[in-house]
Amino acid sequence: MKNFSCVFRIGFQDTDSTGRVYFPNYVRWFDMALIEFLRQNNIVFDQVGRLFMDGKTSNNSFVIGEYGCRIEKPSRYDELVEAFVESAEIRNKSVKVMFRLENTEHEVLAKGFITYVYIDTEQGRAEELPEIFRKIFKTLNNSSPKT
Repeated sequence: MKNFSCVFRIGFQDTDSTGRVYFPNYVRWFDMALIEFLRQNNIVFDQVGRLFMDGKTSNNSFVIGEYGCRIEKPSRYDELVEAFVESAEIRNKSVKVMFRLENTEHEVLAKGFITYVYIDTEQGRAEELPEIFRKIFKTLNNSSPKT
C-alpha cells in the first residue's frame, strides 16, 4: 500500500490573529488523516468514540497518549494541504503513527507523530492491540515514504 493521504483546505477558524495556522491544528490534522486511513480500512468511530468494524460496535477505542509536531513552514488561510500517514511503530498496546503535511507545491509544512493507545472503553484501561490493527498499520510500513 502507498502512504495514505487526504487533502483539505485551511479554514479561517484554523488561523490566529496573524493569519497563520494556529499550532494545535497541525496535530488535529494528523488525527483527521488517521481517522480517514481507518475509514479506508472499513473501521470508523461511532457517536461516542467506540470503534465500529465488521458491522459491529466494539467496547474499544483509540485515545491519544502522546503527540509531537515540528512546523517546517508556516501555512495560511485557504491553502490546500495534503496530510500523509507515513508509517507506524506497532507496540503491544499502542501504535505510534508518523505524519507529514505538504502544500500544493509539495513543500513540507509540518512533520509529527501521535501515539494512539488501544483501550477498553468500559474499563478505561489499555488492552493488547488486536491482530486486525497490527495488519492494517503494517501496510504503512510496506510503502516508501516520500523524501
